[in-house]
Amino acid sequence: MNLLIDFGNTRLKWALLDGTRLQPRGVFAHVGKVLATELRREWIDLAHPRHVWVASVASDAREHELALFVRERFGVRTEFVRSPAAALGVRNAYAEPARLGVDRFLALVALHAAQSRAQVLASVGTALTLDALAADGAHLGGVIVPSPALMRQAVLGGTARVGAGDGHWRDLPCNTADAVYTGSLYAAAGAIDRFHMAAARHLGSTPALVLTGGGGGDLAPLLPQAEPAHDLVLHGLARWAMNAAGADG
Repeated sequence: MNLLIDFGNTRLKWALLDGTRLQPRGVFAHVGKVLATELRREWIDLAHPRHVWVASVASDAREHELALFVRERFGVRTEFVRSPAAALGVRNAYAEPARLGVDRFLALVALHAAQSRAQVLASVGTALTLDALAADGAHLGGVIVPSPALMRQAVLGGTARVGAGDGHWRDLPCNTADAVYTGSLYAAAGAIDRFHMAAARHLGSTPALVLTGGGGGDLAPLLPQAEPAHDLVLHGLARWAMNAAGADG
């Protein structure tokens, strides 16, 4: 059994890989918390895995905390995956491959494995990342913008008189809270639409649009053409682990 971990900026998701069967098991926010305390609670009954694979965009300090806990709890080494120039059918567009977030690379691996087609992935987490992928697995590049939640934090933290509470979606907002909330979704959806059009011009045809991440649900009504997807990083990490197992014989 392999333990797979998607270690994000704000949340940690984990799953078990038994042979070729992926079993998503848990997710929790780790910001401002003692990581070891949260993991001890999450993994209280977990049997010792043979390998622990991690896709991390967390800080070096957080990664160190995780590796220490895994060593103490299971007596095994933590394998942190970094984005390569090419692997599992996907070719990285970055001149310095490791600079591409491994969460983005592995999500593209999962997408390409599911369907070899031209597609754009919009992932809505702490940030909103957009990546274009050709049918042959070539990553064409991508952009990073604030997520709607991060946009709202910036507006509320950077203005003296907004002071808005929780807002709601309105086509034409008539109060500040709704204006901030709706504006953040309009801005994110606009960025996705523009990037999708740019990818279509480059590819010569309209790529599929896939929407994933914890904040994707809020944007879905504005992007009716988007296909929902879940746990793409874990699915890509599972493919990485299975490939490594095959290489080891």
